[in-house]
Amino acid sequence: MLREKQLANAISLIGSSIENEKSDAMFYEWLINNVPNNIGEKARQDIIKTITGIKEDEQMHNKIFKSMYKQLTGNEAPMPMEEEFVPPANFTEGIIKALKGETEAVRRYRTIMSGLPDNSYRDAVFNILTDEIRHGILYNYVYTTTIMS
Repeated sequence: MLREKQLANAISLIGSSIENEKSDAMFYEWLINNVPNNIGEKARQDIIKTITGIKEDEQMHNKIFKSMYKQLTGNEAPMPMEEEFVPPANFTEGIIKALKGETEAVRRYRTIMSGLPDNSYRDAVFNILTDEIRHGILYNYVYTTTIMS
């Protein structure tokens, strides 16, 4: 009974992770297009490359979660919600939002891992979870680079 509840919760959390795909993509594009110009061109290009890499990781995570959802439920993943993208007030606020998002994702993915039925699923989520930790570190680098300039 407990395992069934944990699996149902994991599937629900996977579904909600997939639902934010569209607004997340717009958020990353906004960040990439709003990297400050006052930090020097080399640092600016490095930050753009860093955020682009994070965006590509997140797109891959989404594909993995969609596949996992289909395998676990026999159904296609829920369609992403149509929601209006509200850009952050500024780049710094966007990076802070991204940092908080990565931290919350780590928590959510730990819960997902605990409810999955076997190691192959857990290993996939563990890899995603460690990417999220790495993203948090990269966002700290971006934050520090832009604040200190």
